[in-house]
Amino acid sequence: MAARPNILMIVVDCLRSDRIFGPDRTSRTPRIDDFAAKARAFPRMFVENPITSPSFASILTGCYSLTHGVTSLLGVQMDEGLATLPGILEEHGYHTYAEVTGPLLPMLGIGRGFGEYAHRSQNWTGDTRWGRRLLERFRKGGFTAPWFVLVHLWEIHEPRHVPPAFRSRAFGATAYDRAWSALDGFVGDLIGAAGSDALVILTGDHGERVGETVPPGTLLPYFMDKLGIARLDREEDSRVQEDLVLYKKRGRQLHDVSRRLDAYAKREESPIEPRNRIQICLTLIRIALTRLRTQRFHPTPAGLREMWRLKKEDFRIGLAVGQGDSRAAQRQILRVTLSQFHLQHGYHIYDYLAQVPFLIAGPPLKGSPRRQRSAVRNIDILPTFCDLLELGPPPGAPHGRSFAPLLNSDAVEERPLYMEARGGAQATRDFYIRGLRSGAWKIAYAPFDAEAPLELYDLAADAREEANRAPERTEIAAALRAEAEKLAGEMSGAEAGAAWTAAEQAVLVEKLRSLGYM
Repeated sequence: MAARPNILMIVVDCLRSDRIFGPDRTSRTPRIDDFAAKARAFPRMFVENPITSPSFASILTGCYSLTHGVTSLLGVQMDEGLATLPGILEEHGYHTYAEVTGPLLPMLGIGRGFGEYAHRSQNWTGDTRWGRRLLERFRKGGFTAPWFVLVHLWEIHEPRHVPPAFRSRAFGATAYDRAWSALDGFVGDLIGAAGSDALVILTGDHGERVGETVPPGTLLPYFMDKLGIARLDREEDSRVQEDLVLYKKRGRQLHDVSRRLDAYAKREESPIEPRNRIQICLTLIRIALTRLRTQRFHPTPAGLREMWRLKKEDFRIGLAVGQGDSRAAQRQILRVTLSQFHLQHGYHIYDYLAQVPFLIAGPPLKGSPRRQRSAVRNIDILPTFCDLLELGPPPGAPHGRSFAPLLNSDAVEERPLYMEARGGAQATRDFYIRGLRSGAWKIAYAPFDAEAPLELYDLAADAREEANRAPERTEIAAALRAEAEKLAGEMSGAEAGAAWTAAEQAVLVEKLRSLGYM
């Protein structure tokens, strides 16, 4: 290749494919629609582990999470022996930059290979000074060519960022759709600022629950009952979601009070003294009372009990971390991440959680725009880059395979996808869903719990995954489960993430709390 194109890769957290390609979508995104019309579009890209950190690690390494080691949000680090997309590009003369937020902290190792890895607050959205400065940097040549810039956007993640001008049904039926409508302008500005000679990619790290219901008798209700967790709310109501955003904004002052707990939790030399435990409990009572006054959509005695329960969980997490008991901390984090209002993604492998769009436009692509029918995987992104830019085969043996031949073809080539969900925590024996998406079928099961139900869906006849066919299609279920177990067993780096110290755990626990996971 005579010249390397500049590359802009935009990854929107929680971006569902149907919010670009779905016929019933209610968002208004004219600039993204314009880009989609000019791009090679894959509406059917699937991720293995529908939560941010594992998904990003899969994009950057082309490997499943059992190999790259980032299997959850907490207590893991990416395998240092794996080649990464920015590292490969750097070897071929690229200057690599990342602008990320959310749980993608440097301690995860996901930034390895980037010449510049900038992690910002999730409050620094595209309509703040951060967004204006990023656009200005593009327009003034602030990135050294040839450059690869990864931009991770948080605006449609809960709590959704919906500016006042977009808070009406004209911009979507839910807060999610309105946040996506609001983000359209910044995404369009980014694509324009990259320049007409740049290769631009727009995708998501995973999907999101926006109104879907979970069938009874399936894995999630089973685990929630087993862990003693309240059932998820049945649908996303835009008014309730917007009230939740307001509640969290008011509740930020409460996080300042909560940090007093961390002062004790981070002490490793001794347990929290009884007198300090009393002080913490009094603080928790004051927080619960304040939450009750500010939570407009749940102003009942039951609301007080719920808020008190959640703060007890916070206390248990802090105590476990302070004692260096990572297993107990992970179990408590699991309980909180699976609680009401936190069941957004990462709790199952349903398609609405795992299906994202993939759009690509610019050099070296040639020919007319097209929308592809093939299902591809996010682990295929790295090999596709290597193929498209003529960089040679990716080092090592990534699980992904290039879909570059499909960019100008109508051929349909389906590959099985190993899948898993852990609820955001590493408490494997307490909550672990493993599965396989292969052709028209998908299986989901609990590999370490013989009492858990088995789920099997015929995706061709039941795209919403509402009818569990496992009881009558036992042979198909057995074959898919055996294939999934075989793939899991072949992953050489299984559970390779290095253990963290209690101090490192405390840093991420505080970050996850600030992001609303806890």
